[in-house]
Amino acid sequence: MPLSSRFVNIFFSVSAGLVGVMALAFGSYAFYRHYAMEAPTSPIVLFASYDSGVAGTMLVFQADGTFRYENSAFIATDVVTGHYTRTDSLIRLDRLPKTGLLKRQTLLVRPSPFTETGHGIWQVGPTGRVDSTLVVFTIFPAQ
Repeated sequence: MPLSSRFVNIFFSVSAGLVGVMALAFGSYAFYRHYAMEAPTSPIVLFASYDSGVAGTMLVFQADGTFRYENSAFIATDVVTGHYTRTDSLIRLDRLPKTGLLKRQTLLVRPSPFTETGHGIWQVGPTGRVDSTLVVFTIFPAQ
């Protein structure tokens, strides 16, 4: 076996091993990072979620004016954090996720016969009316 051929075999073996170790490390980090929930820095004032059966989505509003949107499906999770303002039953978000069930920056908190708790967060369209074609998030008591 020529020397250059042997060098190529060793190079590819070592490279494949390093790629495997890095993939294992990244996969472990991505899978286990969601098990350790960090405590919120501000009390939760409103918690809502939607379960589609395949994926779960939650909205957490904190007393300091920040919110967290989390959309989880299988092992992938999209998280968007930002600020909100609340006037009576209207909530306005400063940002939206690129994907997921949250499509409007203006939300309305009101009773909902479609949710198990009887209260929901509705998404308000550009005309100022509730967009009934979009998901209604179920409001649960903040703990």
